[in-house]
Amino acid sequence: MAQVLKDEIKENILQAALQEFYDNGYKSAAMRNIAQKAKIPTGLIYSYYKNKEALFDAVLHPVLYDWERVLSAEDEQHMGDKIYGLSKAEMDCLLNLFEHRREFIILIDKSTGTKYEHEKERFIQDIENHLNKHQNDESWDSVFVHIIANNFVDGLMQLMYHYNGKDWAMMILHKLSKMYLSGIGL
Repeated sequence: MAQVLKDEIKENILQAALQEFYDNGYKSAAMRNIAQKAKIPTGLIYSYYKNKEALFDAVLHPVLYDWERVLSAEDEQHMGDKIYGLSKAEMDCLLNLFEHRREFIILIDKSTGTKYEHEKERFIQDIENHLNKHQNDESWDSVFVHIIANNFVDGLMQLMYHYNGKDWAMMILHKLSKMYLSGIGL
């Protein structure tokens, strides 16, 4: 019975931290606010997490990807949802990001002051590298590729902020992918 309570407390801390980081970003988030939301004494958080950084890592865990690995995974047949030009690995990643959109928003837009503060730029760079590997056009321009990658990530973030259900998100993502990928000849 005691272990169940510990697991429940840990989950309450994670959910409270998720809300606090989402509302305030890493820099302005306060452990006392997290404790208050979790309905526990502040000191109890430190029984589960060494510090605010460790708690932040735990909150972001579901959305931490090696983008380069995801983007370079061999294309396998994806059963079910399929988005224009995206591989099974990319689809699986995106479906997970939709499920954990608040964590992803925190990672990309609210992680200033952490080791993740440049994650958006890293994601964009990995998309650029991926597009450059698949280009067929002699007039390919690196600035154009950067604009496409940056706009794609911004579009994905708008999907996260305005999420209106999985079916809606998949439809918009399909349109977004088709517009960008077919427009650049992939």
